[in-house]
Amino acid sequence: MRTYILLLMLAASITASAQSVGRKLENKANESIDKVIDKIDIGNLFSKKKKNKSGKQAEKLDPKAVGDKINDNQTIENGGIVQQAESTGTSSPKEKSGKYVTYYQDIMMGDQKNTKFGQFFVPSSGQCVDTETANDMQKDVAMVLFNGYGGALILTFPANAKESDLSSSYDEIDMFKESEDGMESWEQENINSGQLYKGSMSDAAFDKLVDANNWKSFNAAYANNMDGMYATYTNPNIGVYNIKFSNSLRALMRIKNVVPKSGKGGSIKFDIIVERK
Repeated sequence: MRTYILLLMLAASITASAQSVGRKLENKANESIDKVIDKIDIGNLFSKKKKNKSGKQAEKLDPKAVGDKINDNQTIENGGIVQQAESTGTSSPKEKSGKYVTYYQDIMMGDQKNTKFGQFFVPSSGQCVDTETANDMQKDVAMVLFNGYGGALILTFPANAKESDLSSSYDEIDMFKESEDGMESWEQENINSGQLYKGSMSDAAFDKLVDANNWKSFNAAYANNMDGMYATYTNPNIGVYNIKFSNSLRALMRIKNVVPKSGKGGSIKFDIIVERK
């Protein structure tokens, strides 16, 4: 009987020991699993970047990455309205002088009542931006479009805007007011001026110049389209304009469509060949 009791006690001890070992093994396994889970970024696991139709990872657009080329259908934003490029800016080979040209197509520019297209043109990127964005890049802004006295659409240069509107309405336009980050608040040395002239170049001649895609052809075409006097502003019409910026670089702008006034604001649509160096 005593032996039987001892055997029962021994069996109970072995069972308890086995259970203890089992719990320790289970705890260690759970600890290992927890460490692995801690190293996994659950957010990244379920937020993989979408891929485009070609299977490549979609490009992450940099709002500040504006340059000689704008990708198809890319909207570059810097706190405000910008032009959504419909085509890529095309640059010609550089000449020995270092000069070349860049061509931008179907640029949309709006007046101060237009909430879709920007009012300020930036030739270095081929984009139109709104007042807030223009205020952040004052030196790069070269032209402005606005609706002046009597509803007249005016295309001019920032430094020439006030003289181009022969009325008091200039002071009533938010894009010019100092209190609205308008041009009245810009540093004077940042405000660009310029000159323009509407010549007689035909669409066919402009298209031929685009196809040639070189600075020498641009230089000759610019001279051939100039047989009158420059002005500092214009009421834009369909046709090809010679543009001369204050940094001495030039452009040929082909205005293709003009909406002088509408419920959503006025606008112009244009192609432009910009000289660079």
